[in-house]
Amino acid sequence: MKKYALTKIRRALETKIQKAGKTSRITELRLPNIQWIGNLPRKGLSYQKKERQLLMHTTRTGEKIYIQYPGKESIRKDEKKRLWDFRPRLYRVQDDNHHFDMSFGDIFKAVCGAADTPGGKGRKNTLRIFAAILYRMAFMIDHVEIKHFRTQERDVIYKKNGKFKLSTQRKKKLPALFKYKPDKQTLEYITKRCPKWGEMSFEGFLFYYELLAWNEDCKYYYKNYYIKKNKGWINSTGRINTLLTGIRIVGYLLGDISLPDLINRFSMGISPASNDEIVLICRDFIKTG
Repeated sequence: MKKYALTKIRRALETKIQKAGKTSRITELRLPNIQWIGNLPRKGLSYQKKERQLLMHTTRTGEKIYIQYPGKESIRKDEKKRLWDFRPRLYRVQDDNHHFDMSFGDIFKAVCGAADTPGGKGRKNTLRIFAAILYRMAFMIDHVEIKHFRTQERDVIYKKNGKFKLSTQRKKKLPALFKYKPDKQTLEYITKRCPKWGEMSFEGFLFYYELLAWNEDCKYYYKNYYIKKNKGWINSTGRINTLLTGIRIVGYLLGDISLPDLINRFSMGISPASNDEIVLICRDFIKTG
């Protein structure tokens, strides 16, 4: 990687360690996006009967990324119910079949696969840049406000044999939200070196990952406020811990985190990187102050 290009990317990504409490900056972006999902119309919709897709982003390669709701956790019983659950759906160019639904395990598998593409020093640079991107995603640093979100929606209607059909798309104008807008030069750099991430473009992969993290916020917020009736803020739970876990996976691939340390933390279902680990993994891109 040429020094001048690395300098430009460092300037674009350089970030101070962030906080996650209720009075922190991220809450001003995070809470409206959670409520945006909560306020989506659900009348007449039900998981695997009639669902709805909203187009959230189209990549430069033509992939279309939707959210589809309500998700399977919307029909769970009692304390397990998450009414605001949704899932990402990615469609390739001129393809009516969506990419398979990826779990976080599939996400990590895609990261491991992409990590083997660039060789030598380029591999470490790429992974550290990717880790810095995840940190900025976690704290919504590259999100911008869209005052009127103009998009398209369509219904997903399930048949008795388990198959489904898609309705024609309709134009839709929705309230303001904060949309992810990653740095173009950084996208181009990683795309050039790692063009495929789980059979998606790098841009498609990032937006898919972003929507999974957004859904985690919605599920934990719903659980906290509507199931447990707890008015305390969710802090790092949800999108932040989800994406910081991704950073720790990258740390393992770089040799900065040992396998036993990584696995031991996963006993709680996640393994978020600590601030010290984030600085170690991201190096020049993330600073303590």
